[in-house]
Amino acid sequence: MEKEFEKNFEKIYNIICDSCKNTLKQAKNRNRSIFLSVFIVFAIILFRIYINENTRNLTILSGALLTCFLLILLIFLNKVYRKIYKENVIKGLVNAYNEKFHYTPTIGISRSEYRMSHFDDDVDEYYSEDRIYGTLEKGDEFQLAELATYEISRYVDEEEKVTEVKTQTFRGLYGVVKLAKNTLSDIYIASNSKTRKFSKNRLEVDSSLFEEYYDCITKDRVNAMRIFTSELIEKYIDIVKDNKYGFELKIIDNLIYFRYKTKQIFEPPKFSLGLDKDLLKKNYKAIYYPLEIMRLTVEAVHDVFEQ
Repeated sequence: MEKEFEKNFEKIYNIICDSCKNTLKQAKNRNRSIFLSVFIVFAIILFRIYINENTRNLTILSGALLTCFLLILLIFLNKVYRKIYKENVIKGLVNAYNEKFHYTPTIGISRSEYRMSHFDDDVDEYYSEDRIYGTLEKGDEFQLAELATYEISRYVDEEEKVTEVKTQTFRGLYGVVKLAKNTLSDIYIASNSKTRKFSKNRLEVDSSLFEEYYDCITKDRVNAMRIFTSELIEKYIDIVKDNKYGFELKIIDNLIYFRYKTKQIFEPPKFSLGLDKDLLKKNYKAIYYPLEIMRLTVEAVHDVFEQ
């Protein structure tokens, strides 16, 4: 999978740069011109306030207000550029993987759809965006989005003052596939855990590396072994080697839930265009690896249940 990724990425990188560079440059220059023009006007206004004896005492207050306005303007201009970046660069990366897939940067997967997977049952705060969706070759519909979940703990001190501590419990990509056929199975590929080591439903597979990274939990042992062939198991190992985090997946009846832990992705840098090769590679890996693993798993499910 790594060799195939590297082979495809070089071509994709050049295409993205060629198609997006001018658009991003124009957006950056426009934002820079707007900010500089407003800054000069404000500097002139502040100077006139200062040199006028009747208004000189308002200089500090005026300066503070103008600074706040400039900060708000800067945040707004960054937001505008962020939208342009995602609609061009990230959408281009998604289409490079599969031109039939769709991407909506401002929409994610709903909290209720995430709760259906039972990956996390105790989520106090939830945020999702960057939805990728489409239909696979066999007619199965899928959606995938970036999300972050948080747990909020509250502490009361001796003075009865309440302090809230927000802890991130997951950040990465989460997806759902609706299978065309009901598998009547319940299979869970989880990150390796000592607490699951002695579970009676834990299935041992013929791969020491897979056993090191994952636990396969199921009562449907026969179909699980038929789905997770040595070739597919190797793909699950590859994704850990690249990202150090495993690929969690659940097959429950006619639904497949999966998630893939990452750091923050799909965001443009504050100052540069965001066409740095390492940045684009990181973003494309976040698209390529989970979609490829998901696609291959769905194909394996079809091979087993259509026989």
